[in-house]
Amino acid sequence: MSMLKPIKDIRHLEELISEGYLLKGRREDPDRDLAALKNFFAKGYELVPEEWLLGNGYELVPPSPFTKGHTLAYKLIDDFPDQYFRSGYSLVKGSEEVFLYLKMKEKV
Repeated sequence: MSMLKPIKDIRHLEELISEGYLLKGRREDPDRDLAALKNFFAKGYELVPEEWLLGNGYELVPPSPFTKGHTLAYKLIDDFPDQYFRSGYSLVKGSEEVFLYLKMKEKV
């Protein structure tokens, strides 16, 4: 399986689905999950594959009370942590599952 790039819009996600990926999400219904993600992309969010994060120098932190039960990916950029958390979505193709992450919003 080739390394997937960040998914910035619904068209990109639909292309991956047409290439044989199955969307796995919170609703356990790919059609309902896809409909939910349409709104998600319309708000400017993107989904980032775990393999892309790891390939770009991010490190994973397993779920813990400190991470509020989330798996995190982080990388220091100019001494500031760039962080993502594992969303409830993944892409499955064959026996491989690629977890998708969301960028953590900065608190102002």
